[in-house]
Amino acid sequence: MSPDIVLINKLQVQAITGKDYWDRPFPQPINISVRLRTDFNKASESDDLKYSLNYAVISRNITEHFENNKYKNFKSLENIANSVSNVILDESKGGGDNVEIKVSGEKTEIRAEDIEITINRFKQDGQVHKIEGTVDSIKISSLKLLTLIGVFTFERFKKQFVTIDLDIKYDTANPVDYYKIIEDIVTYVENANFKTVEALIDSVAQLVIQNNALEVTAKVEKPNAITFSQGVGVEVTRSAEFFANSPRIDVNNIVTIDNFKESFNLPQSSNGNKSDTHLVYIAFGSNTGNQVQNIISAIDALNSLESTQVLETSSLYESEPMYYLDQPKFVNGALKLQTKYSPQDLLTHLKRIEYDLLGRVKIIENGPRSIDLDILLYDDLVLNEPDLIIPHMRMIERTFVLQPLCELISPIDIHPVTAEPYLNHLKQLYKSSIDHSLQKSNQLTTIVPLYNKFNTTNNSTRNLGFDLLGNSHKTRIMGILNTTPDSFSDGGLNASVEIAIKNALEMVHAGVDIIDIGGVSTRPGSIAPSEKEEWERVVPIIQAIRSHNDELLKNVVISIDTYRSHIALESIKAGADLINDISGGLYDDKMFDVIAETGVPYILNHTRGTPDTMSKLNQYEENLNDNLLEFTNPGYEISEVDETLLKAISRELVEQYQKAISHGVKRWQIITDPGIGFAKNLKQNLAIIRGTPLIKTYSNYNQETKEYGSLNGLPILLGPSRKKFIGTLTNEKNPSDRVLSTGAVIMSCIGYKSDIVRVHDVEEIKKVVAIGDALYKDLV
Repeated sequence: MSPDIVLINKLQVQAITGKDYWDRPFPQPINISVRLRTDFNKASESDDLKYSLNYAVISRNITEHFENNKYKNFKSLENIANSVSNVILDESKGGGDNVEIKVSGEKTEIRAEDIEITINRFKQDGQVHKIEGTVDSIKISSLKLLTLIGVFTFERFKKQFVTIDLDIKYDTANPVDYYKIIEDIVTYVENANFKTVEALIDSVAQLVIQNNALEVTAKVEKPNAITFSQGVGVEVTRSAEFFANSPRIDVNNIVTIDNFKESFNLPQSSNGNKSDTHLVYIAFGSNTGNQVQNIISAIDALNSLESTQVLETSSLYESEPMYYLDQPKFVNGALKLQTKYSPQDLLTHLKRIEYDLLGRVKIIENGPRSIDLDILLYDDLVLNEPDLIIPHMRMIERTFVLQPLCELISPIDIHPVTAEPYLNHLKQLYKSSIDHSLQKSNQLTTIVPLYNKFNTTNNSTRNLGFDLLGNSHKTRIMGILNTTPDSFSDGGLNASVEIAIKNALEMVHAGVDIIDIGGVSTRPGSIAPSEKEEWERVVPIIQAIRSHNDELLKNVVISIDTYRSHIALESIKAGADLINDISGGLYDDKMFDVIAETGVPYILNHTRGTPDTMSKLNQYEENLNDNLLEFTNPGYEISEVDETLLKAISRELVEQYQKAISHGVKRWQIITDPGIGFAKNLKQNLAIIRGTPLIKTYSNYNQETKEYGSLNGLPILLGPSRKKFIGTLTNEKNPSDRVLSTGAVIMSCIGYKSDIVRVHDVEEIKKVVAIGDALYKDLV
């Protein structure tokens, strides 16, 4: 084959192609491109055009050909291409003997930007033939269609544009009708609905093959799928053999869609756990009655089912109602369940809990409800039945479902239909604009309910609320009320109930949020009192507060600083609201049982060893377990040394967290405390304050055991008040002199997103917090 090319690029002529895009046999502009293969070595050596092909002459011959046939209906671009080949390969008119011809028309079809025919021909013995080894082809560019596509609910409200490009190879002896191909594709795509572009493009490819094509390369793009991209999509190449066993697509039997929302369903597969035990994730919500009690009752009912156990719960989130807006806010969450029930049997039990046990009355769709229980995930099953779709269809449009779910599953877990991590869907929701006709806001408030099994009168209204996603909540102040004679800072200051109540009154009127009563010193070298002595130091003060005639004091949130389960239980019975355990459950293996049984919040503190040994246990190592994946998102650069420390502390907190959960403690009960001063030196204490955002976003996943543990979404408490590291920095040996310097540290705690600060000097620190919240949270 001759190595040199004489080319003519997009010579414009007019011809009747069969019809224009209004289906009329009118002339339309056509572009002719030619690549004549020749050898012009002699012409270049002699610089004489007679030894080459004259593109001016050939162009004139083509133009004259169409002028002479301006009333002829060629009926197709292919016929035009073949007629051009006869002109170009006419040696008597200066033509050649070997040519590639492209004929394209931009007005040939209203939906397509361009249609182009490519043929390769040579002339022998006065006859034009197809060049051996070449295949005639048709390119259809930017075929624009409106279709229903996507797995997101918002994608079902309106059809969206897609563009399709086709490169079709066919047998010259059995030509294809591109008008018919386009008609079939338009009819099918615009009346069917698709979950994925992959399904759409395979269907398009099959339609092309059904119309006599040998092979097709098909590409589809969604131009509006990604905001800052011109388009995203997929491309496939398919042959007739690929669809040999596929049923033929009948475009005449596609049912036109009138209601996009109702017609759209997720695909179904039988993939699932074949064992007897199944792992299920369930979303719950309540917005009538005692919401927290409703949720607890529903969980108790699930645990009472045969061969069913609630393994873990998420945090609790207060959310704006969705779809039907004129109703109270919801308390939402999710839980992880192990069961032997089938999906349908489990659904039956959930409905019984909703309607029979908790008296749900459905008056209006998406209206108020005492409890709502929805199956989100069931193993890796994809199920599509009239009354049950798994994964839940609307889960990826709801922050109040995805946020709690992402506390229970790892960041690498992938939605079985969308093939995206659930965490990615959650991030996209927070970035997307809100349709205020569907929901006023998708922001969530984390609530820590001040639930107490022994004091049910206030359980429906009292809680600690935190905006852990936007950090717009006020910083809570926990005031320290030590009753020990040997406390490092205020030993003996609350030696009697009367003095303790007086100091407590000063705290509440200074604006304290929580009073933390402690009866055991954790000062190194201190001797722990007996349980009886600790009881006498703590419980009478609780009783005196709860019976006091000052309403502020009587209703103040009471925390008990103890690591003894018996003291915790007795304090809760007396009216304490939460337990602050400096050992994080290490010193008393019954502590978690008490917390689970009573339902009160629990401050999970990090420590090592005992008060006598902890100062020697401050060497922290990096993660050496290759199976343990760690995830953090602090939002800024952290030094390698600090990162090692913070991840080690977080790992140990997660370990104790998982023990608490295994004893039945609910996630929403837990507040974390990284333990400033407990098995940490000066630099480590500072690193903890700086690294609070890392701790608050830490999670890990064990690839071997499949266990996932997360601190993400848990409120955090920091307690630096008057501690030794402050005195070392400021050269203040007397702890009571460290008020101003403590205030400086507290300001930093607020800046680094601490949610609760534990302090001795409430009146002074209240002012610091007011300024810190104004500076860092814009709370003015």
